[in-house]
Amino acid sequence: MLCRKQIQITTLVISGSISVILIVYFSNMLTNNYYTNTIRKASGCKYVGYALPKLPFRLGNHLFFYSGVMYVAWLTGRRQCIWIKPSSRDRRLLDEVFDFDIEYINVSTLGCPFHRFRHKGVFAYDKRVDSLIGISDSESLLLAGHFGSWKYTQPIESQLRRHLRFRQELIEFVADFLAGSVPPGWTTLTFVRVGVHVRRGDFLSPWAKSWGFTVVNERYLRRAMNYFVERFTRVQFIVASNDIKWCQKHVKLSTFNSPDVNITFSVNHNTGQDLALLASCDHTVMTSGTYGWWAAWLANGTTVYYSNFPKPGSSLSNHTRNNEFYRPDWVGIDD
Repeated sequence: MLCRKQIQITTLVISGSISVILIVYFSNMLTNNYYTNTIRKASGCKYVGYALPKLPFRLGNHLFFYSGVMYVAWLTGRRQCIWIKPSSRDRRLLDEVFDFDIEYINVSTLGCPFHRFRHKGVFAYDKRVDSLIGISDSESLLLAGHFGSWKYTQPIESQLRRHLRFRQELIEFVADFLAGSVPPGWTTLTFVRVGVHVRRGDFLSPWAKSWGFTVVNERYLRRAMNYFVERFTRVQFIVASNDIKWCQKHVKLSTFNSPDVNITFSVNHNTGQDLALLASCDHTVMTSGTYGWWAAWLANGTTVYYSNFPKPGSSLSNHTRNNEFYRPDWVGIDD
């Protein structure tokens, strides 16, 4: 195949739980031999980290927590870490997906005080973060909040992409899936792959809707996919979702009526596998939430996003600045 994005070991990884909570609640981690990272005693006080949250934040949220830590470490010259309590029982989601290299520090061994910084806003940039430059090296930094902005990833982009490496089994899974999903007759042809992430599930709950979480309809998906069909000679769409049955019913190949368009669905795969697949694509159609945001960031091509997320005038929109959440080079389309 002449034009397919190669799987990159240094590239990073859907669905997550609702990411509306402003404050990251700290506690609860389990020591488990499954993970490659070990609990270490802090060496000095010049650390910055977050504590694994008790509430059910999922993969996309954890990636924003981690990018916030890396940004503050870069800003202040500190070492990044994750604070843990070995007696607790939360999962290390990033370790399950990435060949992850970060220190896990037992807070009970820390012999110095914390300076706590609570981020304002959910999908926004907090200018107060610059004040952390002046914090004494005798204090470690404990971050709380979402850090949901491209402005935290931009200055550390190269470093962040190096750190977020998929686990080897995910790299092999993606290679096998893509090799087996080449459309008939396309083996020697040039084509692009576009990842399509459709978030539904928990975003359809009454509580989520009342907060301002939105889901897309067929019209948005048709417009967003047409954006690529009109720009490339031959396109394969890889569709992943936490409601793949809805996608199979509503994302139809007949919509395009072209032999140069293919739609392939990711079925019965876990969140890490889906994220790795989406990240391997050349471009991205995203819908709502943090998981799709990171799939687009990892793919690092042209991104089309749903401009009606969050719902205008909602509580969530009051904690969001779209120009700070969505990268300026991404293309917004409504329904």
